[in-house]
Amino acid sequence: MSLSIHLSRLENHDLSQEYACLNALQHTAWRINTNVLSTLRHLWDSGQSWGKLPARDDLPLPSYPFDKDPKEMTEAEMEEFKKWSRSRNQIYSFNAKSVSKRIQVERTLQVAQSYAKHDDLYYVWQNDFRGRKYPSATFLSPQSADWSKALLEFANPVPINTWDDARWLCIHGANLYGNDKVSLDNRELWAWEFAEMWAHRVVSNPYEVLIWTEADKPYQFLAWCYEMSGLLKDGWGFQSRLPVSADGSCNGLQHLSAILRDERGGRATNLIPSDVPQDIYTEVAEAATRLINEDTTDLELRGKCLEFGIDRKLTKRPVMIVPYSGTRHACRDYIHEAITDKIEEGAEDIFGDGGFKASHYLSGHVWTAISDVIQSARKVMDYIKDVGDVYSEHNTHMEWVTPTGWLVLQDYNNTEAKRIKTHINGSILKMSYLQDIEGSVNKRRTGLGSSPNFIHSLDAAALTRTVNRCKVLGIKDFAMVHDSYGTHSSFMPMMSDILRQEFVNMYEEHDVLTELRDHAILTLGTDDVPEPPSVGNLDLQNVLKSQYFFA
Repeated sequence: MSLSIHLSRLENHDLSQEYACLNALQHTAWRINTNVLSTLRHLWDSGQSWGKLPARDDLPLPSYPFDKDPKEMTEAEMEEFKKWSRSRNQIYSFNAKSVSKRIQVERTLQVAQSYAKHDDLYYVWQNDFRGRKYPSATFLSPQSADWSKALLEFANPVPINTWDDARWLCIHGANLYGNDKVSLDNRELWAWEFAEMWAHRVVSNPYEVLIWTEADKPYQFLAWCYEMSGLLKDGWGFQSRLPVSADGSCNGLQHLSAILRDERGGRATNLIPSDVPQDIYTEVAEAATRLINEDTTDLELRGKCLEFGIDRKLTKRPVMIVPYSGTRHACRDYIHEAITDKIEEGAEDIFGDGGFKASHYLSGHVWTAISDVIQSARKVMDYIKDVGDVYSEHNTHMEWVTPTGWLVLQDYNNTEAKRIKTHINGSILKMSYLQDIEGSVNKRRTGLGSSPNFIHSLDAAALTRTVNRCKVLGIKDFAMVHDSYGTHSSFMPMMSDILRQEFVNMYEEHDVLTELRDHAILTLGTDDVPEPPSVGNLDLQNVLKSQYFFA
């Protein structure tokens, strides 16, 4: 289907909710946080890579340490040569990957410096084909890397007049530091104690008082230190500009659990109230550890894996990709990245190969553990794929309408290679490119994309509903990143209530799988579309009382 046809169809849909949300985001005024800009510029110019900045210069490649050719080496010498070669290749790959990051840092700093003289700046926001919201900006953005997001603050301040006004500012700081596995009260207490001991010292000399660099998100945490230092100095009435946010607890699985009213998945993703936050990544890590303890196929590798440790950092990304059609291969890649990161942070490489073989071994057990923990989520994903298969059988692109009226179209065509021949500077150059075959449907891409796109469209709808309700009730500034909702600290209690109400209302007002089926029947002109799976007993009203649903 051509873009023009799809756009003409959108004109026949009520997009008022979507327009209202985009306009609210576009009316949010930002400005440059000059304190963070000054610090970041100084560190970058000096070549410092503190706070997870990419290295400004290439790491030196190790020189050839041998006095003979590899062909002349003994077996023992060859092993040393292989270790040297692996180390050199790792440094070379690291340097190559750092190039684009360096360009991004430098360009972002240039943009920030050019806008630092303005009192406010605004972003143009847009929907992607699923309804997800993005600012139209290449570098400096509210949805970019930690050091880039830290360069932005709200242009319009809101006073902090009470302990309640300051509560979410404190919780936000604890989350940024990485102290987010404890209760909200303990996060608040930790933040006050940290700020009283360290905030003034950090902002007076961030180049020597480096405790801020230990945070999970160091540059946003540095911005928080400046904010808390100002609050402690000025007291009540302090004019706060820092965006404060609450994040969903593995948001994709929250949606999947809500769709099927799954109690186990709902409990693991904090749809049900609890005294402390539930952590599905730790639950999967513990389940994988149990499976590995029972495995007798490779005792030596099993022992090394258990000694190295199977923790939430190793299982987090594999779990996160499940709602988005993550594969076993992707699971292995993310586990290998987690092992590599841990080794680069100082852990011993007890595997001898950087964890490559171990990542294959671990991925099987982690993948099984994920399937055991979120069985019902897979039912939803499989069902959405089955509906996508029906569209493919009818050679029609899969589509559906979200709870906010947005028409999603998966425009995945088969492609064919086209060759072109041209002349450049007197030479003949032959190239090829892939061209869509009009009137065709790529069944594989439709199947792989159906579940992640469906879930993304639902989290986008929940965000749209939340922003619109917040706007009506008086919240004017928004810092939204898909499953991370932010505003001023004083307004976070209101936003927290609203986002829960809108999530519950959306799923109580819309049986999204039945609506998906009904739309398929209407679009394809056939009743031969499978029935949705049966639902469980999860009471969505529990979400209204779950303080860790978004925290």
